[in-house]
Amino acid sequence: MNYTELVTQVGDYCENSFPTDNMNVFIRQAEQRIYNTAQPANLRKNVTGSLSSGNKYLAAPGDFLSVYSLAIYPYNTTTATGTSGQKTIVVASATGIAVGQQVTGTGIGTNSVVRSIAGTTITLTVANSNTVSGSVVFQGDYLYLLNKDVNFIREAYPLSAFASEPKHYAIFGPTVLGGITNELTFIVGPTPDSSYNAELHYNYYPESIVTAGTTWLGDNFDSVLLYGTICEALVYMKGDQGMLTVAQERYVQAIALYKNLSDGKQRADAYRDGQVRTAVA
Repeated sequence: MNYTELVTQVGDYCENSFPTDNMNVFIRQAEQRIYNTAQPANLRKNVTGSLSSGNKYLAAPGDFLSVYSLAIYPYNTTTATGTSGQKTIVVASATGIAVGQQVTGTGIGTNSVVRSIAGTTITLTVANSNTVSGSVVFQGDYLYLLNKDVNFIREAYPLSAFASEPKHYAIFGPTVLGGITNELTFIVGPTPDSSYNAELHYNYYPESIVTAGTTWLGDNFDSVLLYGTICEALVYMKGDQGMLTVAQERYVQAIALYKNLSDGKQRADAYRDGQVRTAVA
């Protein structure tokens, strides 16, 4: 169901023609209620950012709604040289490089990992597949941070000078850059002792069908969007209570299916949880 079809259906069900501005408000209110009732995997996002040394704050995306996980990993880029067939390379700087990090770049062998470090000479676990030249990337393991309150971060890590690998994070609040904005930030603790890449897995508000024309919700769960919008329209009309009750009941039935997918089927599999079975006599 696209936007035009939704508007037509709501008008037919309510036997009324609504101004476009009002109709758009009904739709957006219904979407807001739906997206905050359950979060299907289809409405998740992954973004990457960076934490710099000495800076404990990380900006949230503009469409951020709630967090699933926040992970960090060391990520350093430097230039390097090396001979084909050898397991050593010479880097411009070994700062931030550690044993066990994965190495990628021109001439670096597949699945190569740092075995040892001696000054600027790095010994790898896999021989170079070709002559090594240019930028080489060193990436460490993912570390998933534990969610805490801001007061925990402040009490546990009161001094920014005590920098180390972050272990915890909290939603801090809106950014303050020349005035408070609506965009949230994360605070991590302890203060990063080096540069880290961050990967945020989060739930977001997708673009409304009002502006997008078509959405995942309209294509896959048009019933919940339709009856949610009808409920908003009937409240606006101060319509018959019986009709409103029927619309709300249909909405509850539709949202139950939506929630069953979002919080049930998409968070389990038949191998570990078994398939849904109905008892027979």
